[in-house]
Amino acid sequence: MSTLYRLVYASKNFLTGPEAEAAVEQILAASRRNNERVGVTGALMFNGGAFAQVLEGPQKGVEQTFERIQRDPRHGDVTVLEGTPITERGFVNWSMAFVGQSARGQALWNELAAESGFDLARLSADAVFMMLHDLVLEEEPLGNIMDTPPPDAVARQLPDMPQVREEVAHLRSEAVVTTERQNASRDHESVATLAILKAALAHERGRTTELRSMVDELHIAMAEIHAACDRLRAERDLWMQRARVLVAALCDDPQEIRSAARSAEVLADQSMVAVPARACA
Repeated sequence: MSTLYRLVYASKNFLTGPEAEAAVEQILAASRRNNERVGVTGALMFNGGAFAQVLEGPQKGVEQTFERIQRDPRHGDVTVLEGTPITERGFVNWSMAFVGQSARGQALWNELAAESGFDLARLSADAVFMMLHDLVLEEEPLGNIMDTPPPDAVARQLPDMPQVREEVAHLRSEAVVTTERQNASRDHESVATLAILKAALAHERGRTTELRSMVDELHIAMAEIHAACDRLRAERDLWMQRARVLVAALCDDPQEIRSAARSAEVLADQSMVAVPARACA
């Protein structure tokens, strides 16, 4: 059996106007049809500004699906947040779930985007996965898988679906009971969240200013280092030139010493010859 693989990505949405809803329906229909053919499952989130998607299945099928997604002109700035082997699927019953249209889904996405500074590359893959997983269980608890489940899912014992439906229904009833209480505190939480986001943004801006100052200081230090290196090179060249002159002088001196020695030997020999001659006389 092929190794299971998970890919999480986010991208900027280029769909605008009334055609966006129809285009998303086409994307979902094509995704579910193609994914079932290669054993890929996952979830897609769409809002006015971005897409976020999780793909799971055999690595070859996931990579082929993602290559096709990258070529789609309806989005851009496709940013891979994670690509890793996994031991089991998180969306086994969904050929391609579609979430995020609820108020809660929009709020979760906005919160996640704000934490990343609205930078796709800084999104947390784990946070995106958990958000999609929770929303899928809430908005599409029964799944949308067709008659033939992924091959790896057949080998595992799936939970009892009637029991799952009953538990989901119970959870939904509890959610309805607490909705009014949540609505009452939501405004206060929104104000507090906005204050926290503003404080975080101010901190990030301050940190950015500090980093820019550090970069400028590093540039100045590097310029000083380069200047010092240039001075050292000039001094090195000067001393090398002096060394050449000294070597040349040393090479010339022995020649003169040898010439002087030979002259002294000649004079000595002449003196030795002259002394006997005077003795004989």
